[in-house]
Amino acid sequence: MSKNGLHRMYDRLEADERFRLDVLATARGDTQESERLTRTCPRFNYTMNDRAYAGRWTSAYEITLRMYIALNNVLAKLQMVDAFRQLSPYSGTLMHNAAFDAYFDGHRSGSYHAWNHAGKTGRPPAWPGDDLEPDEDERDAAMERDLEELEAKVEKYGEFLPELMDRLERDLATEAFSLWEGFCAFCEDSMGVAAEKVATVVLEPAVERIESLKSRAERLEIEAEAETVEQIRAGLAEIWRTVEERGV
Repeated sequence: MSKNGLHRMYDRLEADERFRLDVLATARGDTQESERLTRTCPRFNYTMNDRAYAGRWTSAYEITLRMYIALNNVLAKLQMVDAFRQLSPYSGTLMHNAAFDAYFDGHRSGSYHAWNHAGKTGRPPAWPGDDLEPDEDERDAAMERDLEELEAKVEKYGEFLPELMDRLERDLATEAFSLWEGFCAFCEDSMGVAAEKVATVVLEPAVERIESLKSRAERLEIEAEAETVEQIRAGLAEIWRTVEERGV
């Protein structure tokens, strides 16, 4: 169909056809085509609830969902931190075993090399058995000292991941809690209702995650960042004022 022919068919387009064509036109940057599709769209008169009332409900849903998108991104990262915490003990054991296996392998190879280089036969004194790790009563003073130092280093490095997880958890929890507290301040000041009530209506499946966040913040004894809270409150309040003005 030619483009001119399509123009003559605009008034016959179904709503879903018009919608798809407008998406395609907008995606390719054809603003004239998008404007024609909108301009030729049929118009109807409706009876509806008070706009000041219905508009507030629509905006409450939109604002709450947008807030939760940002909040959920941080909660997902916190969930990953929790998952890594489950792996931390296994990681520590693996690191411990790998370090000691490497030490014994190196010690055995060095002992055999020195023993053979000295023209000796048989097994070196530190490895009288069948190449398994020497028992405690078979270890000399030097080996015991080395193992003690290795144990201390493994323990020190083993503390790195848990400490990193602690810092990451606090940073993420603070960020998430600040987002939530900013939303709470907005709901209280602008909507006139508690954020928990709004979340129960709009985000009922996510209420448990929000309660878990609040419990985590209490456990970690963290506070929301005042500057972030105010930025969120003020930004959402400005959107809400626009909603109120449209409904007047």
